[in-house]
Amino acid sequence: MKIPIETVVALTLAAATAGHVQAAVRTQSRTLRVETPANNPALALENAQALYLYTTGDGRTLLYVEKQDGGGLAVLDVTTPSNIRRIADATFAPASPFDFVQAVGDKAALIRYRDGSGYALLNLAHERHPVVKTNAAIAQAVGFQSLGQTGLLAPVAKTADDSADGAQTYNLLDTATNGAPQVLATVPDVTQQVANGETGTLFLLNQRGVTVIRRLRVEQDHEAELIREQGN
Repeated sequence: MKIPIETVVALTLAAATAGHVQAAVRTQSRTLRVETPANNPALALENAQALYLYTTGDGRTLLYVEKQDGGGLAVLDVTTPSNIRRIADATFAPASPFDFVQAVGDKAALIRYRDGSGYALLNLAHERHPVVKTNAAIAQAVGFQSLGQTGLLAPVAKTADDSADGAQTYNLLDTATNGAPQVLATVPDVTQQVANGETGTLFLLNQRGVTVIRRLRVEQDHEAELIREQGN
């Protein structure tokens, strides 16, 4: 018996649709499992734009998810993948979309606003209640060089009055406080820098001479290591 072409088409479409539905709901195999917003409401974050993974001092792992066009963060506890939980929400004002740039020590992260307005520091000292801190020195920087757990060397954006010989002005920022990063020093017209990895010392050269940035904890650790070696 000849089957009408309309019936063949209908059966083909039904089979294709059934196959698509089956593929869509298949989220696990013997070795893999996919967690989705559909099966875990904690992951349902519409229009989220950026992620930051953070390990706490007590060994937990938190995932910060930028939401509301930079207006806040969702805080997810992802320590146990089989039990991902949304544990907090933080709200910021004014809101502007941002990206995470880099960790700063073990309790902060740099963020960069997508509208070109600059950088800020996301303080994670209170993990469930992250706070955005900024000032002119960090907002107007054009990049960052980490100095240990709390230090940042931030090149300042050049102006029309700056020399064209490649010299660069730097701000040294301390992020150890809970407030905005503190400017410890401004070193103008730096033409060269070298570092001593053993002591953590950074040397900056300009026409006035040499500016030395010391990292006291690294110095102490280095001295202790020398004493141990001498004892052997």
